[in-house]
Amino acid sequence: MDKINSEPEDLEVKKLIECLCCDDGMERKKAREELVAKGKNIVDFLMELLNNPKHIYRWEALKTMEEIGDPISIPMFIKALEDDESDVRWIAAEGLIKLGMKSIKPLLKTLIEKSGSIFVLAGIHHVFYDLKKIEELPAGFPIDKLLSALKDPECSENIRPMAYELLNNFES
Repeated sequence: MDKINSEPEDLEVKKLIECLCCDDGMERKKAREELVAKGKNIVDFLMELLNNPKHIYRWEALKTMEEIGDPISIPMFIKALEDDESDVRWIAAEGLIKLGMKSIKPLLKTLIEKSGSIFVLAGIHHVFYDLKKIEELPAGFPIDKLLSALKDPECSENIRPMAYELLNNFES
């Protein structure tokens, strides 16, 4: 909370974030809705919750970011794909799906860097599978090949070269 100063707006955000960390689910939901209404400027304030030992608070922070839907959250969503809790990983993937094509390049870079992480592979599979369903992929994107490689451990050594190739084609 060190980003918060004594300005009335910052004090209100601090209070809402404290409510986001309470035991009452309805209070958390109400706080989340009010934070979402404030928009992307509160994402920095939510970052501290992403390291909280209580997974529900990490989930609440990510859910708030997902509902805000700003690309500034992409690195935090990607990092959360490695969380120990499956529901935290799930909401992180949902945030990336909501951001659509803006997520593709960072996800391909993550595949290159972390192709050995089962959580990352599963999360990225989830995102690309849903992006295919909602038709949020560039024309000609070899999604079936990528999804097969992400799902099949035998193909895991092909993931990094495939991600490099896709990233190079995506950037050109």
